[in-house]
Formats: sequence, structure tokens, C-alpha cells
Amino acid sequence: MLLSMPASPLLGIDANLLVALEALLAEAHVGRAAKRMAISASAMSHTLARLRDLIGDPLLVRSGQRMSLTPRARELAKPLQDGVALLAHALARPVALDPATERRTIRIAAVDYAQSLLIPELTGLLAREAPGLDLVVTPFGETGMRGLVAGDLDLALAMHRQASGLRSRVIHEEPFASCVRRGHPVLRERMTAKRFAAMHHVLISPRGRVSGAVDDALRARKLERRVVAVVNTFLAAALIIARSDLVLTCAARSAAQAKQWFGVQVFAPPLTIAPAKLGMYWHERHQSDALLGWVRERIAALASGR
Repeated sequence: MLLSMPASPLLGIDANLLVALEALLAEAHVGRAAKRMAISASAMSHTLARLRDLIGDPLLVRSGQRMSLTPRARELAKPLQDGVALLAHALARPVALDPATERRTIRIAAVDYAQSLLIPELTGLLAREAPGLDLVVTPFGETGMRGLVAGDLDLALAMHRQASGLRSRVIHEEPFASCVRRGHPVLRERMTAKRFAAMHHVLISPRGRVSGAVDDALRARKLERRVVAVVNTFLAAALIIARSDLVLTCAARSAAQAKQWFGVQVFAPPLTIAPAKLGMYWHERHQSDALLGWVRERIAALASGR
């Protein structure tokens, strides 16, 4: 048997009556309450009569030359004042966003590539433009999208995919580049797809998968490679190739970082590999959040190099 919920006592009540009641109880004077409501005194007197019928209490009674609140009216005055103020605040038009005055924690799940590409610059930008914002960044894993749905995360940054029930946009596309240690003998001759496939490879895969975009491109050439090491961070992969004869194929900007940090040599892979697409994801509940909208635009601008 289905249990029915009790009806709200507010059902059928004109909200203007509650605002008028709050004015009457605050002023204890029909004329002043009418002025506060921007209506005539006679209209307020009519409203008071409706309120008396609705509540079943006189509310205001004459006491000499002035009006006094009844015990029931005094009981209602403070909670009604608080309730009307809270409702007014909830319905008020939002003020213009000033990121510099905001105090909030922004929670982002991001793949390793997005962390190295965007988070250092984002941290610096927030320090300049929104110093009251704190940033909490966690690895993007199997639970990343579920964290958005559950409300545990504000944003996710991951390689672009379909995500049912979430909003998303592609914020960056980047070609792939390959890198090997300085002086690697493989670079003494022209690199071909066959020679490239014959090398031993490192793969960055946060989920532990042993196949990626390079394997798709090799299969199109009826070739395959051996991935001898799978790691979940770019730093680990860069350290591996700097100290071995393995090859890493990654986003071009990541390869440039590896060259700067470890002096590796970077070359264009001898394959046609679809560019890597970085996506940004958020839940519908945050679509109208002005501050998170500002953060999303800043991240998108950083991703595009603006």
C-alpha cells in the first residue's frame, strides 16, 4: 500500500499574503505596513481581514491609540521574518561574479596528461585572479564520471569520450610525438612504420590497458608492436625512456616537456595517428554555477594556449 505524504500547509496560499503578514507583524501598524508594501491602507486592511480568516486569529488588536500583536502573532513574527528573508535571498538575482572575493574549494579529477598540461598554470592563474579558491586535484580513474554524478567532483578532465548524463566539451586537440633517449641508435637511419613497430614501447595508461591510438594506427598498416611497460603517469614513462632503449609516443607537448627535463630526442611517428582530444566534463547541476563556469572558461583558455 502506498503511503501518501501529508499536504503542505502552504498549498493554496498566496505568497504575497505571507509577505504582507510579515510587514504587518513587523510594523504593528496597517498604514506603515501598506507603505512598506506599496499599496493603499484600505487594500492592506482587506489583506489583514484575509489573514485573520486564514490563520484563525485576530493577529493585530487595538490597544489604546495603537495596535498590538496577539500571542499567536508574536509567535509567528520571528520565524516568518526569517522565512521571508530566506525566500527573498533564494529568489534574488545573482550579483555579478567577482572571483577575487570567492572562498571555495574546487575539486577536479584529471588524467595525468591534463594534470601536467593544465594544473600548474591553473594554480598560478587562481593565485592571481581568485586567491580564495582552493584546488583539490585527484587522479581520474574508473570512478571519475561517477564522482561528477554523485556530487563529489566539480569537474573532470579526461580524454574525450561519450558520457551519458553529463555535459562536456573538447578543450584541446594535440598531435602525437615519439621520444627516445639521447643518442638512441634507432635514429641513425630513416624511421619507417616497420622499424617503429619493431621497437619496444612504453605506454601511458591510467587504466592499465595495453593498447591505444598507436596500436590502432599500426593495425591499419597490418603491423603490431610490443608494449613492454605500462605506467599510469607521464613522469614514470619519461624516466623509463631516458634510461633505456624504449620508445614513448605521447602528446606533443608532453614530449617537449620530456625533452626539456631529460634531454630526450623527439621525432614524428611514421604513422597517421588521430590527434588526442582532451575533454572537460561537468554535471548539469553545475551548468548555471557562475564560479564554476568561470573556472571552466579559464581551463579551456589555458588548454588552447590563450
